[in-house]
Amino acid sequence: MPFSTRFPTPWRNSSTSFVDSKVFTQVSFELPNAGAENCVFCSIISGDSEASWEAKPGAGSVVCFHNRLNWVRVMLLVVPTQHMTQQEFWASSALREAAEMAVDMGDEHCGHEGYRVIANFGLQAHQSVEHAHLHVISGPSRMIENGVGQSRLNLSSDLIVDEFEVDETPFAARISPAGPLSQRDMWKSDRIMEAASSAREVARRYSPNGFRLMSSFDPSAEGSKPGSNASGLFLLGGGQLGLYGSAY
Repeated sequence: MPFSTRFPTPWRNSSTSFVDSKVFTQVSFELPNAGAENCVFCSIISGDSEASWEAKPGAGSVVCFHNRLNWVRVMLLVVPTQHMTQQEFWASSALREAAEMAVDMGDEHCGHEGYRVIANFGLQAHQSVEHAHLHVISGPSRMIENGVGQSRLNLSSDLIVDEFEVDETPFAARISPAGPLSQRDMWKSDRIMEAASSAREVARRYSPNGFRLMSSFDPSAEGSKPGSNASGLFLLGGGQLGLYGSAY
């Protein structure tokens, strides 16, 4: 039975509150607020800590450096220079710039093998640093490729939200434009902002205690760029998730 049928009503708890419908400010799945003064990413951006850089601080609002983890061949982090949470980041204009940088970095470092762009929200999704960030990880998602559509949660003139069955994932939904659009074109346009807004609403309803957002980019092929596959932003949640560097 689809997750949305088993749990049709938005999950709420007393620790959840909202300033407005676009930004979550005191939700139960946020990490403790360490503040910019104790933030490892802020320390890297300010130059107080070392990193292997791909895009250093400059005129833009985001940077890129290598993750210290080495679970797969390429693990990059695209990070806003301003200290903010994932929820704030995914409702901000900085996401638009970060999304484009993520595709550029994925193309450069692992376009021939494909890649994933991932954002973890909360401990259930293995988020370990409060400062917002995108992961760019080599290799397309095998689990998403094998996902099975279950039911349609929403259809607007611009976006479709379909619930999927994905192995080892209590709840999964795909958010995609109603018309044909490649993955790379969605991430390099304002359509990613529309998908982000829809994802926040789906998460509020079905996975408020933590979730993962992920898009998979197919490898480049003769005559086509990486990510020429159909667009889709997957939301994975509903409970404890596996490590994001795995087959996800």
